[in-house]
Amino acid sequence: MASSTTTTWVDRLHMRPIPTESASPPPPSDSIEFNIVSFNVLAESYLTPRSHPGLPTAYAEVAFDKNNRRKLLVDTLKRFCDPSSAHHTNKWDILAIQELDLLADDEEILPALKSWGYEVVHTPADQRKDCCAVVFDKKKFRLVGYEVIKFDDLATLYANADQETKLKDGTTFNNIKPNRTNSELTGMVRSFLRRNCAILAQLENISTSGTDKQSILVASVHLYWHPGYEYVKLCQAKYLMDRAHAMSLRNSGQGERIPTVICGDMNSKPGSIVHQYFVKGNVNAQSVAPWNYFWSADDEIIYCEDADDRLDGQDAVKSSFGDVENGTAEISEHDVACDTDVHNGITGLEEQFQFCQFIAPNTSQDKSKTASDINSNYSELQTTLAARRANNHISPQDYTHTTPTPSVKYMLDFTLNRFTRWLRILGIDARLETEEEEKERTTGQNIVLFDHCKQQGRTLLTTSYKLLLRKDCPPGAYLLDPKSIRHLEEALPRLLRTHGVELSPCTFLTRCVVCNGNINRVSTDEEKRRIFTEHGAPDLVNAKEEMEVFKCDNCSQGYWWDDRPSSSASRVFEQATKLFRLCLRGGVRIKNDGLLDDDTGKEVMGAFRFVDVNKERECTTESAHIRETDLAVIEWLREEKLANPFDLCSAYSTSANSTCPGEVLPFSNITSEFVGLLDYVLYDEQFEQLARLNIPTSFRDMNTLELPKGHLIPSDIWPSDHLAVGGRLRLKRAAKPNASTTSLPLPSHPPRCACGCVPNILSLFEMAELRKKAREAAKK
Repeated sequence: MASSTTTTWVDRLHMRPIPTESASPPPPSDSIEFNIVSFNVLAESYLTPRSHPGLPTAYAEVAFDKNNRRKLLVDTLKRFCDPSSAHHTNKWDILAIQELDLLADDEEILPALKSWGYEVVHTPADQRKDCCAVVFDKKKFRLVGYEVIKFDDLATLYANADQETKLKDGTTFNNIKPNRTNSELTGMVRSFLRRNCAILAQLENISTSGTDKQSILVASVHLYWHPGYEYVKLCQAKYLMDRAHAMSLRNSGQGERIPTVICGDMNSKPGSIVHQYFVKGNVNAQSVAPWNYFWSADDEIIYCEDADDRLDGQDAVKSSFGDVENGTAEISEHDVACDTDVHNGITGLEEQFQFCQFIAPNTSQDKSKTASDINSNYSELQTTLAARRANNHISPQDYTHTTPTPSVKYMLDFTLNRFTRWLRILGIDARLETEEEEKERTTGQNIVLFDHCKQQGRTLLTTSYKLLLRKDCPPGAYLLDPKSIRHLEEALPRLLRTHGVELSPCTFLTRCVVCNGNINRVSTDEEKRRIFTEHGAPDLVNAKEEMEVFKCDNCSQGYWWDDRPSSSASRVFEQATKLFRLCLRGGVRIKNDGLLDDDTGKEVMGAFRFVDVNKERECTTESAHIRETDLAVIEWLREEKLANPFDLCSAYSTSANSTCPGEVLPFSNITSEFVGLLDYVLYDEQFEQLARLNIPTSFRDMNTLELPKGHLIPSDIWPSDHLAVGGRLRLKRAAKPNASTTSLPLPSHPPRCACGCVPNILSLFEMAELRKKAREAAKK
């Protein structure tokens, strides 16, 4: 244990001035200046020998003893908060605390803070034991108001709707049911129920010079921890900043935002998408959507415990877009057998159709008025095929069959055979669970579905709600209801819209419906004859008519095109057209959507140029209406530029002028299993930073006594596994006196308008100012 005479890194925790290249102009005499610190104090319930292995014996004796650690925590706070202990330049005026769980009056923390002259406002400790808190010196600030942000709101937060009327109270991770929201998004909804919270506190300085007061907005935040759920953290950050933006405008009273500081444990490393969102201003949210981003523990950088120093090691979030391999997925023989043997419950299929292995059209009992309308393209189809035949176009598409790298790949359970084929017809990579894998799953053994999703970067589509309840279920799993063909037809465009899939009609019918491989053109006559023979079409072996033939590059399934209306190929083409029209009516986008009228658009449309895209999208019949996804998080995750309403700078930024600055700190969280920077103090452009809290930047600095693993925390001199981070900030502008306040515009509504709004009435002072200006104008 460190002796009383030993100087440790804790003794060197002070506000170190930031050197500047040129002298800054003197600050306004009434501009507020304060020290602010973010500190995750580590909740007692999260501190056990199992969660924090490898601590030296001297550290463990303090960390794992409740009374010793509480005393150390109080002593640490006293060092920087007690007016009799802390020098005024190092005293922490505002603390943003996370994982505070000692909230009872008979526990040490709150009484100690009160005795030092601090007030505490915190999130309610109802759903979790610990909370986020904003603590401030009552001699410098008073509390104007605060808002609690519950990030579980994201599970029921609707886009373009009144939040208060749309939120469903009482929804938790354990009680959510499929019918509480769109059941298809149950997997997504559950992933947002993490009981994380934040608190926004508006503080007003207590002026001693008689000038007007100035307000600041301070947030204490704790985001979700799991690195495999970057999309959850990003949406939490987006929700936080939107709420802060609204509160800062609503409470400013002058049409300007209240100066804002965001503090907390963001559980995000420098370079991660959450860090970029805070400091860069906008990010491509699509890159971490669960249908695009697939995290693996193997990708995480593991630091060496024996290293005597660590100055970097931060790894950025990587999008899965660059990791998707082109072409086919690995398919076993069981996949082929499964798809071949199951015919979607339709009996009496034509022999020629079975050879082609495509989906049959709906049977009569499945057809409705809508289905009839969707299938009403048959005369157009006949005309199109006849014209193509006259022009010697035998294949339904004017290009060489290739399958481009898909943006989204799917893994479907065994019950979704029909839906799998639909996706493949649309050129989408869709792997189906084999019968053997399904039996293994339903008997309680290994769930191979999950392994395929993680290893191949696939999004799970399932009919099993119980699968979604498993902890190892892949993020963003999608629930489908297979009770009828109509349910699946309505679900298809919703799925593609949710995942931001853009269709390329020129790639329809290029993926094998048997095994999901690529369909490639066969060029030699010998190979064509062999395919005809193997697939039971001897009458075509010696046919004089030249036909274009194709073969799957994975299972060798043969395909050939016959434009006669009664042929199975024409029927498959009709099925593809029907699916395409369903998607258009459901709002699914097409690649190069804005260029459909030029040559590029014609190339994209391929053989489906006869489909009137605009007409289909304008279809408003009740049966053709496809409900759109309205959860706000889905809308956010489809954004290529998800915007932060604030322009924020980190207190430890390497450069305030960089488009995406890094951090000078290598770590703020140090355990035997993880080392990285997770904690931040972020301030908006209305502040300037004068100093930053000087904390260790190497293991050598942390290990004063050079003990084995002596760099780890908590220790006998520090109560948490997180370091405190902070800085000294000053407001750039002085307070605006009332006399200089700009006049509000005249109300656009009459005093007693029908909408029931509160009229925007000018104050007596503002009306006097208007009369004065009017008199001055009259004299001129």
